[in-house]
Amino acid sequence: MTSTYFHAADWAVVALYFALVTWIGHSVKGRQSTVQEYFLGSRSLPWPAVSASIVATAVSGVTFIGVPSLVFAQQGDFRYLQFCLAGLLSKWILGRWILPQLYARNYLSPYDFIREKLGSGLGKLSALLFFIGAVLGQGVRVFAVSLVLELLTGLDFAWCVLLSVGVAAVSTLLGGVRAVVWSDVLQFAMFVGGGLLALWFVATGYPGGFPAVLDAADAAGKTHVLVLDADPRVNFTFWAGVFAMPFQNLAAYGTDQLNTQRMLCCRSVRDARLALYASNAGELVVLLFLLVGASLWAYYQVNPLDPAFAPLVQQNIDRIFPAFILSEMPSGLRGFMVAALFAAAMSSPVLSALAETSITMFHAGHAAGTLAEDRAVWLSRLLVAVWAVVLGGFALLLSGTGEQLVPLAFAMTAYTYGPMLGLFLLALFVPRHRIVNPKAGVIVSLVGVFVVHNAHWLGLSAAKEVVAFPWLFPWGVMLCVGFAMLPLRLQPGRD
Repeated sequence: MTSTYFHAADWAVVALYFALVTWIGHSVKGRQSTVQEYFLGSRSLPWPAVSASIVATAVSGVTFIGVPSLVFAQQGDFRYLQFCLAGLLSKWILGRWILPQLYARNYLSPYDFIREKLGSGLGKLSALLFFIGAVLGQGVRVFAVSLVLELLTGLDFAWCVLLSVGVAAVSTLLGGVRAVVWSDVLQFAMFVGGGLLALWFVATGYPGGFPAVLDAADAAGKTHVLVLDADPRVNFTFWAGVFAMPFQNLAAYGTDQLNTQRMLCCRSVRDARLALYASNAGELVVLLFLLVGASLWAYYQVNPLDPAFAPLVQQNIDRIFPAFILSEMPSGLRGFMVAALFAAAMSSPVLSALAETSITMFHAGHAAGTLAEDRAVWLSRLLVAVWAVVLGGFALLLSGTGEQLVPLAFAMTAYTYGPMLGLFLLALFVPRHRIVNPKAGVIVSLVGVFVVHNAHWLGLSAAKEVVAFPWLFPWGVMLCVGFAMLPLRLQPGRD
């Protein structure tokens, strides 16, 4: 398939992108003589770059591949846009109440804040939850891009995972968080360019151009947004966007070091707020890829899908955009689109966040101030490599799944976001003497989300889903906070 669909010019474009990312990692590394410089860039990064990095991390390969397929699918439409309401609301709350708390005493992470407020044990527990959630959620991103590599090259899936994780690891090893942020700026530009390029290419090949594409999509109901269905088993509804997904967003930006690390790289809390609020423009990127999905649907109403890809798309609808790139776009442009997809799926941010949290929360020498800075930086680089192996390993476990990527990615993080946000809210708002059973709250939250999400598999429900994935987030938070404050001591002691 490589000789038919991917030519030397395409490989040259992809290789150029890889080389550019590696060069960025080398050129911005600075001295890197301390952990704070390696992981926080000495809190000196400009807020526009940080904002672009936040958007690049939020949209990622799941958006690039999964969002178009949501529209392309039978009865698919723009209802995913309803989740943008959650981003606007949660980011205002974060900027108003949470960021000032994290900057007040130069905390390195949300888990550092929890450790000071609730004790070392709960700080470490929150960090462990981050580890689990990061591997689950980000493993889906590696899985997503590896699907395309498999389709593109004919390589074994394991080699595809190795390539997608390896480039990210090399860049992070070289340049630390500075490389992560500036690579994200490049990635942001590339996947936006990729989306615009796809729209342009479809418009030029569709009778009547882009206006006709929109007319056809609108007539078929593909541009429909508002869904007022009160059924909690429906994924994308107005009610989920307003009442459920804000919990997911608060957890993602306030307690997930993958995102929070970038905001803590700014020069001040004011700059961090600007970066966060400006990242709301990322919702336009979501709209762009919804339009890509509508355009693909319109295109394949008048053009046949390449027979070589038809069975692959039938097996997994998320392959429709990659199939279009490989079978319809000319050489050179095809290479740029695949490079843009690589850009959208880079796992550099999570590797940096995982390594930093490992050092700052679990190394006794770092906590005691006895760990030499040069050794700490060396250990950090080693941990980047270790976490790359773990992340790639989980992506391999996802091989063969038939679920759509967007619901799968959200569902993976639902297990840990509830207790992570629950612990953070307890540390932020509740007096410590009122927090009686925090560890029990975490356990009940994890088990409660698992049972509800897997009720059919556990034989507890005939329906495939008891509730859709958005409602798992508030459910997990409420279980954690409620049982943590239950006026019955369910554990012998507390930190």
